[in-house]
Amino acid sequence: MPTNKHASFRYRVLDQCFGERGRRKWSLQELVSEVSRYLQEEFGAENAVSLRTIQGDISVMRSHPPRGYSAPIVCSNGRYYYADPEYRISNIPFRKEELEILRASMGLIRQIPGISHLPIIDVVQQRFEYEQDDEHKRKELIQLEVIHRVKGTEWIPLIYQSMIQKVVLQIVYQPFSDDEMSFYLHPYLLKEWRNRWYVFGREGREKNEKTSGNTARQWLIERMGFIPRSDHIWNVPLDRIISIHNCPDIPFLENDLFDPDTWFDEIAGVTKPENTAPIQIEMEADTIAYYYIESKPFHASQSLLFRDEEKAVFSLKLIPNYEIITDILAYGKYVRVRSPESFKKMLSDITS
Repeated sequence: MPTNKHASFRYRVLDQCFGERGRRKWSLQELVSEVSRYLQEEFGAENAVSLRTIQGDISVMRSHPPRGYSAPIVCSNGRYYYADPEYRISNIPFRKEELEILRASMGLIRQIPGISHLPIIDVVQQRFEYEQDDEHKRKELIQLEVIHRVKGTEWIPLIYQSMIQKVVLQIVYQPFSDDEMSFYLHPYLLKEWRNRWYVFGREGREKNEKTSGNTARQWLIERMGFIPRSDHIWNVPLDRIISIHNCPDIPFLENDLFDPDTWFDEIAGVTKPENTAPIQIEMEADTIAYYYIESKPFHASQSLLFRDEEKAVFSLKLIPNYEIITDILAYGKYVRVRSPESFKKMLSDITS
């Protein structure tokens, strides 16, 4: 089936047009206008289609799987419609190989703590099962490295649903070395890092906050052990959450703070210091550590600069944070940072 995002969207719009109640029949120009209108509403004003694009879409929809949908589109006197008024591309049954891929994907998803308890997982699984399959005979072929008793994963379904439904959360949080406290969060993203889960969102006001302004905010952040950010983005570890309650009466603020697709590009881990640019790091690794570092890079920017029988030199470009420092220090004497001096000092301060 087609995979292009805009193409798939256009097919759904055309499917809606051809299946419209009242059996309306469409000219090509009417279809161009209708599809363009939906594209502009969904993706922006610059999105429009040509007559040739719609003709091509109709040809694809008419073609047989896997290219198309075998859609019964007919043309009479220059007007297009479905010959079968009950046909919809969404009603096409999955082929056996597609169901196998779906089952394998569902099996992987179910291994993630917390995610397996989402009701939608069961709904999707049941929706695409076919009766002759004996599911209990199926053996697990892929296993993820999952610690099933990680503290905090019980909150994943509630946070996930609140993000979908756009509901503010009231969180009772327990810092490692302080009393529990309560605050509000507009949740935007669940993130896993090395078997620990975090929720990223926009901070709200503390439940019992008696002071105001930046002083109150700074006081709360310091108590919680967070790295202060002026952009109000909070990164809350789930394992220190005591309780969560939905607050549907509080208006939910949309995420205009960060793009989850690119937010982590310049860091290793989940901590992103504010107002800090990426730096170029060079480090030297003995042969005993080289193979591990090569097979499991510290960061996507990692590259090999030099290698001989005794050592290798790697380069990284990222924003320095606690995670990358601890990753490098974990190799002990087998890895040494060569530059820059500022980053060498960071490591020295941690170990001294």
